[in-house]
Amino acid sequence: MGLGIVDIGVYLPDQIEEPGVILESLGLGKGELQLLRKYHRLNGVPVTPPGQHLDTSIVRAIGQLVDRQPLPAIDLVLYAHSAHVQAPGDYRSLQRALSEYGLEHIPFYSISQMNCASSIAALQWLERISRTQPDIRNVLLVCADQFNFMPPDWRYIRKSTILGDSAVAMLLSRNHGQHILQAAHVLRDTRFHTGYYAEVEEMTSFNKLYVDHIIRGMEELLSAEGLTLHDVDHIFPHNVNWTTWKEFSKRTGVDQKQIYLDNIPRIGHTFSTDAFINLSSGLENEWVHKGERSVLVSIGLGSFFGFALIEHGDC
Repeated sequence: MGLGIVDIGVYLPDQIEEPGVILESLGLGKGELQLLRKYHRLNGVPVTPPGQHLDTSIVRAIGQLVDRQPLPAIDLVLYAHSAHVQAPGDYRSLQRALSEYGLEHIPFYSISQMNCASSIAALQWLERISRTQPDIRNVLLVCADQFNFMPPDWRYIRKSTILGDSAVAMLLSRNHGQHILQAAHVLRDTRFHTGYYAEVEEMTSFNKLYVDHIIRGMEELLSAEGLTLHDVDHIFPHNVNWTTWKEFSKRTGVDQKQIYLDNIPRIGHTFSTDAFINLSSGLENEWVHKGERSVLVSIGLGSFFGFALIEHGDC
């Protein structure tokens, strides 16, 4: 039996920053704002209070998990993040957070080289080592990023999205997980390796291939398991914008009702946590049922397209 998701703890800051505030600081006009609000369906993103360190956000995410699900003996901690941690080199953010729960001595790995797809890369790595290391039975996956120590305009990715802050703590278990990780896959296209720092021409080329790569990567994930898109009941996407998934639906024939889009207007894109936050919301809203399959999607500039196949047990 593979590792399965037991439960997910989510921390989102209370403050929601409207797109207009960030665009105004960049000197951008109403046309750009209309694109974000009307077409991309983005109303705001969660922003961490000034002075709040990342370890505090991680502590709150783990706290949300512990309130819902007492932690068993943890064998491994994985920390996936997109941005560089904004703290002194000896601050040890993750260890500080884990010490709040007596986990600071548990072996841990940090995964960040694939930007916002790092969360799926962590699942891919975990799925592989679980086959050869049966002693790893309970895993805590932490995903957390925040930009509150950076200039506000850094949050904006031109004509695409605004980056929000979040933290997620997810418990996976070989014994009790109800939502089984069947496979994970990352599609890479290193022609766009400059990512966030890409020139306009490179970003334009990337955007033209964006949905194509989502479709290709998802089909590669499924075909390796003898499945097609017709075998998938739900998609828990990244929340970069609503336009992406409208186009995906148009090209593939996948009904938009199968794609969990409720959180895009509410919180927008929160780095590597989107798919897990959406999955958590979907489970709370009884959006999935026993025997169904879901695909989680997370995409990182650079460029990396991450996908994970989940088979749902008792929900």
